[in-house]
Amino acid sequence: MDWMEIIGAHVMWKQRLMSFLAGNSAEALNPEMIRLDDRCALGKWIYGDGKPMSQLPRYEEVRDLHAQFHQYAAEVVSLHVAGNTAEAEKLLQGDYSRLSEKLKHRIISLSQQVKSASDGIPRF
Repeated sequence: MDWMEIIGAHVMWKQRLMSFLAGNSAEALNPEMIRLDDRCALGKWIYGDGKPMSQLPRYEEVRDLHAQFHQYAAEVVSLHVAGNTAEAEKLLQGDYSRLSEKLKHRIISLSQQVKSASDGIPRF
């Protein structure tokens, strides 16, 4: 599990969304697909290989924040497609950005807990 790659992929979503809102993206973003939090590497881990780690203190929080992250990203796209770019930008720069930053820090914390659990040494 490459935790830094996972963090990087989620951090890059803000840039992807900013480009989309600015009309500088040829990427076809589908809000219904973005909303699915089990398709990216972190989601696959959470709902698959990571399930044995569900007892870790940060696991549930990361799962919930990650699901909300995907909801916000999908909502940014939906608002823009509906012609409400100002609201999309407000969400992107506000709640989305705050949640994204929190998620990043919680993923780092979870990765440390996973490493400790794998080493057999509890660290909270």
